Amino acid sequence: MQRPAESDVGDAPLTQAELAAQLGKFEGYKEKLEADIDKLEQRRAKLQEDSDEYEKLVAGVATFVKDGATSLEGQRVDVGCDVKCAARVPDVSRIYVSVGLGFHVESALGEVRGLVAPRQEHLRQQLAELDKQLGDARATAAAFKGSLQILKEGATV
Repeated sequence: MQRPAESDVGDAPLTQAELAAQLGKFEGYKEKLEADIDKLEQRRAKLQEDSDEYEKLVAGVATFVKDGATSLEGQRVDVGCDVKCAARVPDVSRIYVSVGLGFHVESALGEVRGLVAPRQEHLRQQLAELDKQLGDARATAAAFKGSLQILKEGATV
């Protein structure tokens, strides 16, 4: 007795119940894709925030150097949770820069740009890679959503 070819076994049309089950499974995939995109967007926002903080640091130091400031009187300092207090800084010729993992480096104002530049470049590279991943994920999600819509329309016919 001959066995049916394997391609003949999978060619039978799906029943409405089987089709509904498959569509439900595909909806789950779509939701997972959307959750992954949300995670990537959150990670990108965090990296962008870090990059902006470094830019702000470099700009602030450049202002100190340009103005020739030696001390700060009555400067408002953010101590966390958007709470600010007045601070008196007698000497602004040196600054502590966080270099990661809880380590801080003391440096002169003129050295800050060179100290921060490698970290900024690393953040730029991470942002570029994340932008590429986000673009790919969004394109995949859009294609998947379109395919799912076609399947749903075919199911109602």
